[in-house]
Amino acid sequence: MEICKLEHIRKDYIMGETVSPLKDATLTVNSGDFVTVEGPSGIGKSTLLYVMGTMLQWEAGTYTFEGRDVAAMTDNEKSDLRAEKIGFMFQDTNLIQALTLRENLIFAQQVGGKKADKDKVDELLMEFDLLDRGDFFPHQLSGGQRRRAMAARCLIHNPLLILADEPTNDLDGIWAEKIIQMLKREASRGAGVVMVTHNTHWAKQANRRCYLEDGALFPVTEETAAL
Repeated sequence: MEICKLEHIRKDYIMGETVSPLKDATLTVNSGDFVTVEGPSGIGKSTLLYVMGTMLQWEAGTYTFEGRDVAAMTDNEKSDLRAEKIGFMFQDTNLIQALTLRENLIFAQQVGGKKADKDKVDELLMEFDLLDRGDFFPHQLSGGQRRRAMAARCLIHNPLLILADEPTNDLDGIWAEKIIQMLKREASRGAGVVMVTHNTHWAKQANRRCYLEDGALFPVTEETAAL
Protein backbone atom coordinates (compact mmCIF):
# COMPACT_ATOMS: atom_id res chain seq x y z
CA MET A 1 0.00 0.00 0.00
CA GLU A 2 1.32 3.41 -0.94
CA ILE A 3 1.58 5.78 2.02
CA CYS A 4 3.04 8.86 0.40
CA LYS A 5 4.70 10.02 -2.79
CA LEU A 6 6.87 12.99 -3.65
CA GLU A 7 7.21 13.81 -7.33
CA HIS A 8 9.75 16.33 -8.63
CA ILE A 9 9.73 18.40 -5.45
CA ARG A 10 11.66 21.66 -5.43
CA LYS A 11 12.26 23.61 -2.23
CA ASP A 12 13.94 27.02 -2.30
CA TYR A 13 15.37 29.23 0.42
CA ILE A 14 16.14 32.88 -0.21
CA MET A 15 19.46 33.63 1.49
CA GLY A 16 20.66 36.68 -0.43
CA GLU A 17 20.53 34.31 -3.35
CA THR A 18 18.21 31.37 -4.02
CA VAL A 19 19.40 28.09 -2.55
CA SER A 20 17.54 24.94 -3.58
CA PRO A 21 18.40 21.91 -1.39
CA LEU A 22 15.65 20.02 -3.21
CA LYS A 23 15.46 20.47 -6.97
CA ASP A 24 13.85 17.34 -8.34
CA ALA A 25 13.20 15.02 -5.38
CA THR A 26 11.05 11.99 -6.11
CA LEU A 27 10.33 9.27 -3.55
CA THR A 28 7.53 6.79 -2.91
CA VAL A 29 7.08 5.24 0.55
CA ASN A 30 4.95 2.13 0.83
CA SER A 31 3.66 0.25 3.84
CA GLY A 32 6.51 -1.83 5.26
CA ASP A 33 9.28 0.28 3.75
CA PHE A 34 12.35 1.18 5.78
CA VAL A 35 14.14 3.78 3.66
CA THR A 36 17.37 5.62 4.41
CA VAL A 37 18.31 9.00 3.00
CA GLU A 38 22.08 9.49 2.99
CA GLY A 39 24.47 12.22 1.94
CA PRO A 40 26.79 14.86 3.40
CA SER A 41 25.69 17.38 6.03
CA GLY A 42 23.87 20.47 4.77
CA ILE A 43 22.74 18.92 1.52
CA GLY A 44 18.99 19.01 2.30
CA LYS A 45 18.14 15.72 4.00
CA SER A 46 16.37 17.39 6.93
CA THR A 47 14.55 19.70 4.53
CA LEU A 48 13.21 16.61 2.79
CA LEU A 49 11.85 15.25 6.07
CA TYR A 50 10.22 18.58 6.93
CA VAL A 51 8.47 18.60 3.56
CA MET A 52 7.32 15.01 4.10
CA GLY A 53 6.13 16.01 7.58
CA THR A 54 3.98 18.80 6.01
CA MET A 55 5.89 21.46 7.96
CA LEU A 56 7.51 23.10 4.94
CA GLN A 57 5.80 24.24 1.77
CA TRP A 58 7.60 23.52 -1.49
CA GLU A 59 7.82 25.58 -4.67
CA ALA A 60 7.17 22.94 -7.35
CA GLY A 61 6.19 19.31 -7.66
CA THR A 62 3.48 17.27 -5.93
CA TYR A 63 3.25 15.50 -2.60
CA THR A 64 0.42 13.08 -1.90
CA PHE A 65 -0.36 11.28 1.36
CA GLU A 66 -2.69 8.28 1.08
CA GLY A 67 -3.63 9.62 -2.33
CA ARG A 68 -4.52 13.12 -1.11
CA ASP A 69 -2.79 16.20 -2.46
CA VAL A 70 -1.06 17.71 0.58
CA ALA A 71 -0.80 21.13 -1.08
CA ALA A 72 -4.62 21.27 -1.24
CA MET A 73 -5.02 20.57 2.49
CA THR A 74 -5.89 23.34 4.92
CA ASP A 75 -3.53 24.10 7.81
CA ASN A 76 -5.94 22.30 10.15
CA GLU A 77 -5.98 19.24 7.92
CA LYS A 78 -2.18 19.17 7.85
CA SER A 79 -2.10 19.55 11.62
CA ASP A 80 -4.52 16.62 11.99
CA LEU A 81 -2.41 14.55 9.60
CA ARG A 82 0.71 15.17 11.68
CA ALA A 83 -1.11 14.42 14.93
CA GLU A 84 -2.73 11.21 13.72
CA LYS A 85 -0.48 9.59 11.13
CA ILE A 86 3.08 10.97 11.23
CA GLY A 87 5.66 10.28 13.91
CA PHE A 88 8.73 12.51 14.18
CA MET A 89 12.20 11.83 15.53
CA PHE A 90 14.13 14.98 14.65
CA GLN A 91 17.64 15.98 15.68
CA ASP A 92 16.33 18.71 17.97
CA THR A 93 14.64 16.94 20.86
CA ASN A 94 11.80 19.45 20.92
CA LEU A 95 9.97 18.27 24.01
CA ILE A 96 7.80 20.87 25.75
CA GLN A 97 10.08 22.23 28.46
CA ALA A 98 7.28 23.19 30.88
CA LEU A 99 5.89 19.63 30.95
CA THR A 100 7.31 16.50 32.52
CA LEU A 101 8.22 13.61 30.27
CA ARG A 102 4.99 11.79 31.11
CA GLU A 103 2.98 14.96 30.48
CA ASN A 104 4.72 15.41 27.13
CA LEU A 105 3.54 11.97 26.04
CA ILE A 106 0.00 12.53 27.32
CA PHE A 107 -0.14 15.89 25.56
CA ALA A 108 0.92 14.25 22.29
CA GLN A 109 -1.85 11.69 22.75
CA GLN A 110 -4.50 14.33 23.31
CA VAL A 111 -3.75 16.47 20.26
CA GLY A 112 -6.87 16.44 18.14
CA GLY A 113 -9.16 15.80 21.09
CA LYS A 114 -8.23 12.19 21.76
CA LYS A 115 -8.42 10.65 25.21
CA ALA A 116 -5.28 10.00 27.21
CA ASP A 117 -4.17 6.39 27.54
CA LYS A 118 -1.88 6.36 30.57
CA ASP A 119 -1.24 2.63 30.24
CA LYS A 120 0.17 3.23 26.74
CA VAL A 121 2.33 6.04 28.12
CA ASP A 122 3.77 3.82 30.84
CA GLU A 123 4.29 1.01 28.34
CA LEU A 124 6.40 3.28 26.15
CA LEU A 125 8.31 4.74 29.09
CA MET A 126 9.13 1.20 30.16
CA GLU A 127 10.18 0.17 26.63
CA PHE A 128 12.72 2.99 26.51
CA ASP A 129 13.86 2.56 30.13
CA LEU A 130 12.38 5.91 31.17
CA LEU A 131 9.70 4.85 33.64
CA ASP A 132 11.69 6.26 36.55
CA ARG A 133 12.12 9.53 34.63
CA GLY A 134 8.44 10.11 33.89
CA ASP A 135 8.15 13.00 36.35
CA PHE A 136 11.38 14.67 35.22
CA PHE A 137 11.35 17.78 33.05
CA PRO A 138 13.29 17.69 29.75
CA HIS A 139 16.17 19.78 31.11
CA GLN A 140 16.67 17.14 33.84
CA LEU A 141 17.25 14.39 31.28
CA SER A 142 20.53 13.48 29.60
CA GLY A 143 20.94 13.84 25.85
CA GLY A 144 20.46 10.11 25.37
CA GLN A 145 17.36 10.07 27.58
CA ARG A 146 15.85 12.93 25.59
CA ARG A 147 16.58 11.05 22.38
CA ARG A 148 14.81 7.96 23.75
CA ALA A 149 11.94 10.17 24.94
CA MET A 150 11.51 11.41 21.37
CA ALA A 151 11.29 7.80 20.21
CA ALA A 152 8.58 7.15 22.80
CA ARG A 153 6.64 10.23 21.73
CA CYS A 154 7.00 9.25 18.09
CA LEU A 155 5.17 5.96 18.76
CA ILE A 156 2.42 7.35 20.98
CA HIS A 157 -0.24 7.18 18.26
CA ASN A 158 1.04 4.23 16.15
CA PRO A 159 2.01 6.43 13.19
CA LEU A 160 1.60 5.38 9.59
CA LEU A 161 4.75 7.28 8.57
CA ILE A 162 7.85 7.68 10.77
CA LEU A 163 10.39 10.38 9.90
CA ALA A 164 13.66 9.89 11.78
CA ASP A 165 16.54 12.38 11.48
CA GLU A 166 19.77 10.84 12.82
CA PRO A 167 17.80 8.97 15.52
CA THR A 168 20.88 7.23 16.94
CA ASN A 169 22.68 10.47 17.82
CA ASP A 170 23.59 10.79 21.53
CA LEU A 171 23.01 7.07 22.06
CA ASP A 172 25.45 4.35 23.02
CA GLY A 173 25.76 1.26 20.82
CA ILE A 174 23.18 -0.75 22.75
CA TRP A 175 20.47 1.91 22.56
CA ALA A 176 21.31 2.80 18.98
CA GLU A 177 20.74 -0.85 18.09
CA LYS A 178 17.45 -0.87 20.00
CA ILE A 179 16.22 2.22 18.15
CA ILE A 180 17.06 0.66 14.78
CA GLN A 181 15.30 -2.55 15.78
CA MET A 182 12.28 -0.49 16.86
CA LEU A 183 12.16 1.21 13.44
CA LYS A 184 12.41 -2.18 11.73
CA ARG A 185 9.59 -3.47 13.95
CA GLU A 186 7.39 -0.52 13.03
CA ALA A 187 8.02 -1.16 9.35
CA SER A 188 7.16 -4.83 9.82
CA ARG A 189 3.78 -3.86 11.32
CA GLY A 190 3.03 -1.83 8.18
CA ALA A 191 4.36 1.66 8.85
CA GLY A 192 6.64 3.44 6.40
CA VAL A 193 9.96 4.58 7.89
CA VAL A 194 12.27 7.21 6.38
CA MET A 195 15.55 7.65 8.25
CA VAL A 196 18.30 10.18 7.61
CA THR A 197 21.68 8.83 8.69
CA HIS A 198 25.41 9.18 8.12
CA ASN A 199 26.05 5.80 9.71
CA THR A 200 26.63 3.13 7.05
CA HIS A 201 26.22 0.32 9.56
CA TRP A 202 22.70 1.42 10.46
CA ALA A 203 21.88 2.33 6.85
CA LYS A 204 22.49 -1.29 5.87
CA GLN A 205 19.59 -2.32 8.14
CA ALA A 206 17.10 -0.65 5.78
CA ASN A 207 15.42 -2.41 2.88
CA ARG A 208 15.91 0.63 0.61
CA ARG A 209 18.77 3.10 0.59
CA CYS A 210 18.81 6.45 -1.18
CA TYR A 211 21.29 9.30 -1.32
CA LEU A 212 20.56 12.96 -1.92
CA GLU A 213 22.76 14.71 -4.44
CA ASP A 214 22.24 18.00 -6.29
CA GLY A 215 18.67 18.17 -5.01
CA ALA A 216 17.57 14.75 -6.27
CA LEU A 217 17.32 11.26 -4.77
CA PHE A 218 19.14 8.28 -6.19
CA PRO A 219 19.26 4.62 -5.10
CA VAL A 220 22.40 3.53 -3.28
CA THR A 221 24.21 0.91 -5.34
CA GLU A 222 27.28 -1.16 -4.53
CA GLU A 223 29.36 1.38 -6.46
CA THR A 224 27.99 4.48 -4.70
CA ALA A 225 28.08 2.77 -1.27
CA ALA A 226 31.84 2.25 -1.72
CA LEU A 227 32.48 5.96 -2.32
